Amino acid sequence: MIFRRLGSAVSVVLSLFLGGCSGSLGLYHSIEGGAIAQNRQPPPGADQPYPNLADVPQAPPPAAPGAQAAIAARARANTPGVTPPSPGALAGLELPAAPPPLPNIPGLELTRPAAPPPAAAPAPPAPPPNGPPVALAFPPGSALLPAAALAPIRAIAAERVRAIAAAHAKASNAHILAGGFGSSFALALARAQRLGEALTAAGVPASAIKLVAQPSGSGGFVQLVY
Repeated sequence: MIFRRLGSAVSVVLSLFLGGCSGSLGLYHSIEGGAIAQNRQPPPGADQPYPNLADVPQAPPPAAPGAQAAIAARARANTPGVTPPSPGALAGLELPAAPPPLPNIPGLELTRPAAPPPAAAPAPPAPPPNGPPVALAFPPGSALLPAAALAPIRAIAAERVRAIAAAHAKASNAHILAGGFGSSFALALARAQRLGEALTAAGVPASAIKLVAQPSGSGGFVQLVY
């Protein structure tokens, strides 16, 4: 008889234990009482009807390019900020000519910071170096300028144009020396004149050409000089 009652009690406990966690928790909460023993509140919106997807509005069209930047610009323009003072507010305003004197407080020594030294003036750019002399050959005893000499003469003329375009302080004085050498002064001068004529044909003004003749040696040269 005792074992039968003990077995029924064990079966009741097992049935409660095997009934799941919810049954065990519910039994525990009912014994504990209070707010925790009450039924769980329904979730919000459980009593409302299901939404109608036909009521969902269409997606707005994409903004035009630059529309966001225009909106941001209007927002900045409408944002109150620091405005420039009006001329009437500045009328009669005089700035002090010197800083105010330091306060005289016993036991306190104040010194004004030293004024920064004036900025040194930038050094003028270095003048461009003179170009190297370009030697040119003439036929023996002749002042006829060979066609091969025209290319270096045109290069010297273009170099002068580039120097003037660089707007250097001494570029405006750029000129070209045209020197001739020969067995006689007449031949040397004739060769220098042929070089000057070729420089003029290359676009160099006559005022920017200086002729040099030396009655010795042979050939000639052109050189850009500042």
